[in-house]
Amino acid sequence: MEPARLSEYMRFFFHLHNDIETLDEEGRDLPDADAALALAIDEARLMAAESVKTGHLDLTHNVEVTDESGATCFRVSFGDVLAIADRQEKSHR
Repeated sequence: MEPARLSEYMRFFFHLHNDIETLDEEGRDLPDADAALALAIDEARLMAAESVKTGHLDLTHNVEVTDESGATCFRVSFGDVLAIADRQEKSHR
């Protein structure tokens, strides 16, 4: 079995833009942009959940994914990855 060749992977950086800007200085090696998008969605959901634990949620907060050159590949906002329902209390019969 051959070891995985990192040259086939691309490095993506996941910068968190919420109440505190957190820049990813290390990045992650992933096979393609689809894998980076899937990870960004997971990270946005995780960070949104952490925000809710503190009692607030800003749907414009986001995870910005950049490539090795620093170019933005895409942004995933908290609002993009959550379905929020405001259900009225139903009266009991």
